[in-house]
Amino acid sequence: MSWKRGAYPEFTVEDVVAVLFLLRNPIGRKTISELLDLGEGSVRTLLRKLSGMGVIESSQRGHVLSERGRKLLGGISKEFSEVRRVGEVEGFPAYALIVRNPPEFKSIELRDEAIRFLARGAMILVVKNGEVVFPEDGRPLRETMPELAEKLSVLGPDDGDMVVVTWAENPADAMKSAYHVAVFLKDVPEEIKSLVR
Repeated sequence: MSWKRGAYPEFTVEDVVAVLFLLRNPIGRKTISELLDLGEGSVRTLLRKLSGMGVIESSQRGHVLSERGRKLLGGISKEFSEVRRVGEVEGFPAYALIVRNPPEFKSIELRDEAIRFLARGAMILVVKNGEVVFPEDGRPLRETMPELAEKLSVLGPDDGDMVVVTWAENPADAMKSAYHVAVFLKDVPEEIKSLVR
């Protein structure tokens, strides 16, 4: 009879991307676990794998990106930004990120992709003439949600950028569903994908 003890660590590419952004500053395993709603065993395994790749360094203050890790994150950051909390939508915590130079897309497909990945809802927006608008009709977000539009402008999107806003039952699901849309649109390095196989 063949069996293994304990549960298998479970984390996704989106968790890996989130951890890389978090590790720009020293942070502990417990904090990562709480922020991403991941079990400590999964976080421990993920950090061990990142350390084995030479992507992170550990100290008394926590874990932080190594030089190699900063280069890896720099490449990702050229494709999309870190998620930021932008308040609430429909009473749920909402997060947003910017996708730079997005490929052609259908908003409804990307929204559905976010919802499949635990979001309660999502908005896919674009920036035209310095304003965040709905891509289908060019209607400015500020006309229907001025407070959210103001918070998104602080992210500093440029013309042509896509802005992904997701909301979910909890902050971790909202954050990771936004990252999911970005990862769905943009290729992440193979070494990141290999961590979850």
